[in-house]
Amino acid sequence: MIAVSSLFFWEYGIVEILDILREIGIKAIEFFPENPDFWDNRFNEDYLKEVEKEIKKFKVSVHCPHIELNPCSFNHHIREICIKETLWSLELAERFKAKILTIHPGKRPVNREPTEEEHEHLKNYLKAIKERENKVKICLENMPKKINRLCWHPKEVKFYSETFNIPITLDFAHAKHYVKDFIELDVGHIHISGVCNGKDHFPLKESEINFIPYLEKILDRKYRGIITLELDDRRIKRHDKEYKIEVILKDLELLDI
Repeated sequence: MIAVSSLFFWEYGIVEILDILREIGIKAIEFFPENPDFWDNRFNEDYLKEVEKEIKKFKVSVHCPHIELNPCSFNHHIREICIKETLWSLELAERFKAKILTIHPGKRPVNREPTEEEHEHLKNYLKAIKERENKVKICLENMPKKINRLCWHPKEVKFYSETFNIPITLDFAHAKHYVKDFIELDVGHIHISGVCNGKDHFPLKESEINFIPYLEKILDRKYRGIITLELDDRRIKRHDKEYKIEVILKDLELLDI
């Protein structure tokens, strides 16, 4: 089943996003709580009930907040709030009847290679949230290759996946040419988008890397989870609703496999 990330409709209200997806026949959504409309109202129970009523009409996965968070921060207050927000996301996912919660592994706060200290922070983070895992499966997302990132290399992702019994959210655009190795891991969830000039989350239609053959291999191995089209609207030339719908529909043609 194909889902669309709510991030692509950043400037819209959540209920309106759901209406748009319903209008074009999308039956699944990856819900990103940091969409401004939701984030500003996330403790408003009347608002939550309205979103809950509509989102339960879809198959749902949830992406843990990460914009201002880092489980590997030098600052212990930030590490603690990261655990707190992840556990809040887990409860939200349960409320919305989601099956998957995608988490990020974090990074070294400075532009230098991660040290053992950052890896210890990540281990503590994963241990803390795995202890609370219940009906929602936690999946660890592979990151783009950058000097200060953890979990961009397949071997490192494999280590954490196997050590903590956590499937991965395979992000094709982050994986780039390592994708052939990532598809051999325990894939519990998928993000797919295009790569242009080495940058992630462009429309698939514009991608300089053809990920479809690798996606087909995963499907041949009986993957039956959600495939999330994770596009960044900053990568497209227009932001009106009609154009965004056009972009999605063109990529859905490629994903009709």
